[in-house]
Amino acid sequence: MALPADFIERLRSMNRIDDVMSSYVTLKRAGRTSKCLCPFHSEKTPSCVIYPDTESFYCFGCGAGGDVISFVMQIENLSYIEAVKLLAQKSGMAMPEDSQYGDDISKKKQRLYDMNKAAAKFFYKNLKTEKGKKGLEYLLNRGLKPETIKKFGLGVAVNSWNDLKYHLLSEGFTEQELIDGSLITVSGKNNSTFDFFMDRVMFPFFDLRGNIIAFGGRALGSEDSRKYLNSKETLVFQKNRTLFCLNYAKNLAAKKKQILLCEGNMDVISLHQSGFENAVATCGTAITPEHARLMSQYCDEVIICYDSDEAGQKATQKALNILSDVGINTRVIKMKGAKDPDEYIQKFGATAFQNLLDNSDGAINFELLKCKNGLDLDTDIGKVEYLKRCFGVLAEIKSPIEREVYISKVSHENNVAKGIVEQEVTAAIRKKERAEKKREWNRTATFADAKRDKLNPNETLHRREVKAEKGILSYMFFNPDKASVILDMLSAERFISDINRRIYVSLLEKIKNGDDFSISSFHGEFSPEEMGKISEIIALSKEHTESWEAVSDYIKVLNNHTIGNENQNSEISDDDFLAFAQNMRSKKQ
Repeated sequence: MALPADFIERLRSMNRIDDVMSSYVTLKRAGRTSKCLCPFHSEKTPSCVIYPDTESFYCFGCGAGGDVISFVMQIENLSYIEAVKLLAQKSGMAMPEDSQYGDDISKKKQRLYDMNKAAAKFFYKNLKTEKGKKGLEYLLNRGLKPETIKKFGLGVAVNSWNDLKYHLLSEGFTEQELIDGSLITVSGKNNSTFDFFMDRVMFPFFDLRGNIIAFGGRALGSEDSRKYLNSKETLVFQKNRTLFCLNYAKNLAAKKKQILLCEGNMDVISLHQSGFENAVATCGTAITPEHARLMSQYCDEVIICYDSDEAGQKATQKALNILSDVGINTRVIKMKGAKDPDEYIQKFGATAFQNLLDNSDGAINFELLKCKNGLDLDTDIGKVEYLKRCFGVLAEIKSPIEREVYISKVSHENNVAKGIVEQEVTAAIRKKERAEKKREWNRTATFADAKRDKLNPNETLHRREVKAEKGILSYMFFNPDKASVILDMLSAERFISDINRRIYVSLLEKIKNGDDFSISSFHGEFSPEEMGKISEIIALSKEHTESWEAVSDYIKVLNNHTIGNENQNSEISDDDFLAFAQNMRSKKQ
């Protein structure tokens, strides 16, 4: 059952899209619109446009779009009802008093939240039992204070096959719910079930709203080959969208515009206990672009505090590349005398660690230092190869001033004429630019990406007709008085694209009945991805106003198209298509 239109309208008026989006991304005014780096894909040039007059957004890079509800659904990974409830809560609005408002997904998620909360309480209480004594001793021996253990909800899963299972069943949860929540697992031998976590210190994972969504467990026994074990992904837990302790770290991170990125849970908790409350870590996976975009919502700079061993340094390199792709400045700590931040603080204290942060190197120095790996710099061959690697690093620096500083540094440290270094770096930049132009051309020539092809598979084969469909729909959104005239001239069956046909039918129905036909009115009929296509059509009308004469021509294009002569009617020269595609992509500039 749909929520009342007047409620949705009030919800939107209380949650203006630019206000809501500005709490997640940095908006820059561009005339009557705003632009930002898209939070749904990695990019360095803003391609996401916010239209305050239509309360919509659209990314010309990845096709994401919709209204404020669509945005919250995608950025918070929520269902429609959950997003509406979140916005209503933020603006102090009461949800309509109707028990039918809800959905199965929301109810299942709430059951998982409740179940995880019950499990966390059980693990915490185990610390006070004889069977859980080993877990408490481990945490205390790691230097954690009782108040820290309580704050982070740490606990222990005792060495038992069914302790948690029987407890949660007695609390009213079903065996299937426990399986779905990754709290018990099914035996491959006889289909019996047993606890997923056993004989482990337990770390709850929280989402940004304080719900417990998963767990991480550290083995207490040396016989378990899996030292660390995390929950499997569930309806409420996706590893690539979760950062351990971000719920605690986000406020200080937003204030300082800085995040400390660690590898392990204990590193993060040890840092928080020592006053570094902007520390986070990934949850059982290497850093992903999604993690980077999530961090970019709270900070401009990330200091990487990974382990000092070879694996940690490799992970640092990967993190540098991913964080750079979303425009985050990075620094790297140089840790000596300890393998990780937790051990460093235990040995040298919080003041020494602060000095590490203060003296952390920028990404460029880290990259230049890495260029020496595996080379004998006492030989001519080794020195030449080192300089070649340095030229590649310097060519990646976008700021001319910053590049000039590091060119001087490399020249001075290696006793090479500055002019020679500049010449080699310029050549590397030109080579890089040629490669980028080639990639850009390929992206333009294949403008309809895989995501769009799934929603509109006919677009590649029928570019002319689909372009006409979008033009007609774009015109109708802003000229509803012409809807009946267009309907007399064009039946829905003439549409080639299924998604555009559905938008056409729905839009006509809304206009005919005098209903609201703003973008928010299409929720329920269309998926979040399909809402992006509607947002694209509205965005097109903002960038290019269609005339009635053009729309009449578009109608003729569709009416003249018949099955069997697709090649004749769908033909559009490569030059014309690329010009159209490039015009669309230019919105990113």
